[in-house]
Parts: sequence; structure tokens; C-alpha cells
Amino acid sequence: MTAGPSRRILVIEDDPEIQYLLSVVLAAADREIVAVGDGEAAQHALAEGFFDLVLLDLILPDLDGRTLLTRIREDPATATTPVVVISARSDADIREDCYGLGADAYIEKPFDPEGVEHEVSLRLAKSAGRGRGGLSDPLTGLLNRAGLAARCSEATKDYGLALVQVDGFGALSEVWGWGAAEGVVRQVGDAIRSAVADDAVVGRLGGAEFAVYTPDPTEDDSTAVAERILERVRTSELVGPDGEPVNPTASIGVVEVASDTALDEAVLRARQRLFRAREAGRNQVVDSDVRSEATTARVLVAEDDEISATILLHRLEKEGLDVVRYANGREAYEAALEEVPDLVILDI
Repeated sequence: MTAGPSRRILVIEDDPEIQYLLSVVLAAADREIVAVGDGEAAQHALAEGFFDLVLLDLILPDLDGRTLLTRIREDPATATTPVVVISARSDADIREDCYGLGADAYIEKPFDPEGVEHEVSLRLAKSAGRGRGGLSDPLTGLLNRAGLAARCSEATKDYGLALVQVDGFGALSEVWGWGAAEGVVRQVGDAIRSAVADDAVVGRLGGAEFAVYTPDPTEDDSTAVAERILERVRTSELVGPDGEPVNPTASIGVVEVASDTALDEAVLRARQRLFRAREAGRNQVVDSDVRSEATTARVLVAEDDEISATILLHRLEKEGLDVVRYANGREAYEAALEEVPDLVILDI
């Protein structure tokens, strides 16, 4: 009797031609390829059975791919499943966002079929024997996103959250290759862990992005923790893939979080401040939402998707605009009546 496929791959792609191409390119005797065209079908497939790897298109008809990536990483059953993002978007910020949300690799369209096959084979080989799901990050030994979500859900008091992203890591991983860059990620994780108190919880969200949970802090305490992390990262003697010294810096966003706040909401708030740290020149901590006084125009955004809204607000604020966002259309309408904006951006 012939053994059935031992590795299952989920392809999430709304373009039928690309979906078919990927199914052909990745076909092998020991693989089962399952292809779906939207976020709802993808979530159903992930709930119904285990997959060894996911290929994810960012632009889906019913869902932003980054939202789906976040859900994959917060579910203990899929928290460690390799996810390869395939997208036509070449923006460096989008790439960094995906790595921060937990993507293992990012491939731009149009893609080289052989390159996709190589990346998938590499990810499958590295994940072999890893086990199904869990709360720990296999690379660093820290908590993964699902583990952090579980820890935050246990909070009975307000807590601090620092989001730490190694500056320019996406570009470095492109030069070194992700396999070589993993060693630096592991060292950064060790540096962060050594900079915080024993009661703090450190987790890796993906790529070179980490989150640090500090129980019952004041805002100043949270900022002090972040400053210690920043100093430890940039003064650590890290070693690159060829043995050369690496001197990274980091951008950090800090927030104080109510105990009943879900991790994804807390991370989104922290990421907005992290974006401001990056925009201000990187290598720094941002712990407030103070906007530039040079703001001249007011933009009202009606968008219910948290991740899409975060990215959009960052881009608009980067241009010096005063941006207010509502997740509910009625609230947006009432706000527009009270104070007429210069521009309205609607999700339909």
C-alpha cells in the first residue's frame, strides 16, 4: 500500500491562475495542496485540519491578509505554522509589517516559481518534527504570539506593553537570507530578556519583532523598561552569519494597557507608536501620541479592519495630516456632522 501525502500546504490566493500555478509548482508525491480563494474559506480550512505550511496573499476579497496572519499567529493550533506571504505590494513598510505580524518569508509578485518552491521546501524542512501548535517560539524559546495572548488574557490589573522592532532587519534578511539571519534574531531575543525584570514576559511576534509585557507598571516605568531594552540591544556584541560584528538598533513603541484589552488591540496601539519612532529616525522609544503642530488638514477615516486602519493612519500622519478614525459608519457620520473634515476615506 502506498503511503499518503505527509505534508499539507494551504494556498490562500484569490486569483485562479496564480492559485493553479502554485498548486502545480508545489506539487509532490509527499504533499497535499489545498487551495482557497478568500479569508473565510481559509479560516474554515485551518479550523478543520492541520497544515504544515501556509502561502498567503495579502489582498483577499473579504479580508486583509495581515488580519488573517494575525489570527493565525494568535491561535495556539497554528501559532508555529510557517507562513509565506506572496504579494504584489513591494513597499518596504508592508514587508516589515508582515514580518512583525509573524510572516516567515515575503515573496513579491511576479515571482520566480523555482524560488517559491525553494522557499517552501526550506520552510518545510526547518519545521519538520516541530509539532503541532504550542505557545513557545521554536527559534528563541520565548513565548510566541499565542503565548503572549494567553498571558495578557490572565491580567487582572493594567499592564505595560513595549513593541520592539530591530531597525532595517527586513533588508538585512534579504542580503543574508533568512536562515543566516535567524542567529541574529535569537541573540536579540537574549539581549531583550537580559534587560528586563524577572516578572516581565518577553515574546517574539515574528521576524525581528518582540513584545515585552510588564505587570502593573506606571507609564514612566514602562518607558524606563523600553529605554533599558534599547540600550541593551544597541550595545550588545552580536555576531553576524559570517562572524562579523553586528550593531543593531531598535525602534520601540510603549503603551499602558487596560487589563481587559485583547493583545491584538494593545499591539496595534503600540505599533502606531513604533511607526512614529521609525518615522522620527529610528533607534528610539516613543511613548505618546503627540502629533506635530504642523498639521494643516483633517482626515476622517471609516475603516473597521484594525490592521488596515493602523497602516492607513500611519501613512496619513506621516504626511502631516490630522487623522481621526472610526470603526463604525454611524459614528463616523455623526463626527463629520460635528466637525467637517477636509477629506473622508470610506471602507465599503
